[in-house]
Amino acid sequence: MLELLARSGTARRCLWSLEDSSVETPGVFMVGGDQGLSVRMGEEGPELKMGGHEVLKIWSDGLVPSLRARNVLNESCLSPEPEATEVAVLQNAFELRRDARTFVNAIVSFRNEVGRSKLIYAPGMADNANLAILAYLGVDLVDSTLIDHRAALGQISLPEGAISADKASWLIDGKADMKQFNRQQMMNEIGLIKHMISAGRMRELVELRSQATPWNVTALRICDDDHYAFQEADFSVIGPRFYCNAKQSLVRPDVKRFREMVKTRFHRPDHRKILLLIPCSAKKPYYTSKSHRLFRQVLWEVPNGAVVQEMIITSPLGAVPREMELFYPAAQYDIPVTGHWDREEQAMVQDMVLSVAKQGYDHVIIHLGDEAPIIQEVLDGTITSDGSPTSNASLGKLKETLVALCGTYDRIDPSLDRWAAMSSVAGFQFGPGGEALLQDAHVLGNYPFMKIMHRKEQRGMLNPERGMISLTIEGAESISPVMPKVVMADFELKGSLFAVGVQEADHSIRAGEEVAIIRNGQLAGVGVATMGGREMVEMRRGEAVKVRHKRK
Repeated sequence: MLELLARSGTARRCLWSLEDSSVETPGVFMVGGDQGLSVRMGEEGPELKMGGHEVLKIWSDGLVPSLRARNVLNESCLSPEPEATEVAVLQNAFELRRDARTFVNAIVSFRNEVGRSKLIYAPGMADNANLAILAYLGVDLVDSTLIDHRAALGQISLPEGAISADKASWLIDGKADMKQFNRQQMMNEIGLIKHMISAGRMRELVELRSQATPWNVTALRICDDDHYAFQEADFSVIGPRFYCNAKQSLVRPDVKRFREMVKTRFHRPDHRKILLLIPCSAKKPYYTSKSHRLFRQVLWEVPNGAVVQEMIITSPLGAVPREMELFYPAAQYDIPVTGHWDREEQAMVQDMVLSVAKQGYDHVIIHLGDEAPIIQEVLDGTITSDGSPTSNASLGKLKETLVALCGTYDRIDPSLDRWAAMSSVAGFQFGPGGEALLQDAHVLGNYPFMKIMHRKEQRGMLNPERGMISLTIEGAESISPVMPKVVMADFELKGSLFAVGVQEADHSIRAGEEVAIIRNGQLAGVGVATMGGREMVEMRRGEAVKVRHKRK
């Protein structure tokens, strides 16, 4: 029996139970062990046990469209049904390891073939330097074969790479058992991987560990370049604070997804005629920072400042509309600040800004300080910052320019501006058609605590804690055509909806999204997905939806 405990992107932590034994994955089959997970190399391949119980397996080379099933531990049952097994073995993993591209393509194909309800075992290829990248790619189970072999050759295996024991006297005593040392290092690394998965920060660990070997770097780059869709399906739309310390952070799936959503889902309110480009801040969300309070103060002092669309320029997200600053990952990322933008960052920002500017603004104001020339290469605009954007002189020039421009437009009622901003948020969160959440509705409260009301009924609320709109039953009904849906079996919904009770779910669902729960064709509840849509259907245990409201 398999239960999902935590997921961080494509890496996951599961509880695997077999009769009276259970282990957590990612896990390690120890060669010759007699407790927990153990493996013995037999004539037909690796023979696996958990707590003394035989493990039923299906095998594949990851390169063919169908699985070849067999049970090497029970010759009387050579062709078990794949559905009856919980472990899928990537048969030739060690050979595939020679070519990172072939391995990544194989593991992606293998996961798509066996689904999320099975554990993937890659025999003979794990060392302590590639454990993190293997777990990130979707490998649940490895073994100690390779690190034991390294010990026999007089090498110690570390997360930073393999080194000769005679050159590491500072680390290991010459009389020490190198096999046990390597195994302990592996268990330490597995423990760190489990922690990072539970913390939702596995991608950071992978970016750090990828520098250990050229193979790791190649595997991660190929995964990012060729398999974005495979990764993105398992990345939550909410998450913790994280660091973007590596160049590869520019293409991590949740960051890339945000950029694509800004380009395809953000639409300026009709009355926003002036595009104001301002720098990001170290403190997140931006509106809580000292610099952005100064920018906001200028806008408050400008008559008719509602015609201004604020756009924050930053790496790795490119351009963040003010309305979207609460969304993950805009409110969670942190980057090293050097003042230098490499060509990849510049090209990404320029592409994002051009995409936003094409929405038809009458004027563009560039209040970016030293970063202004990057924008000027592709977009004409009025420069209002002289040196630091937060200096008195720069803020004064910004105010003077805005007063002159804003005064040329009809006055916009603040309540209309709030309504339009929330409509943009709804369209961004739920996609085309999400704006219907604001139809015949009005907005109460001050940013960022804002409620969407239809007469006396609340449809939803924007709250900085989640960074998006949380819906009520009435809100879900108002945008029913575009709501992601989970179909449950016919039973009373008392608490959370678990995977065992899910009959169908939109594969477009990502963990963290608002979803509608459907029972017998009718809306039964609304809540937050804790699994992706495909995983909800394939898994039999674990929480699928954390229910917020249910219909009585």
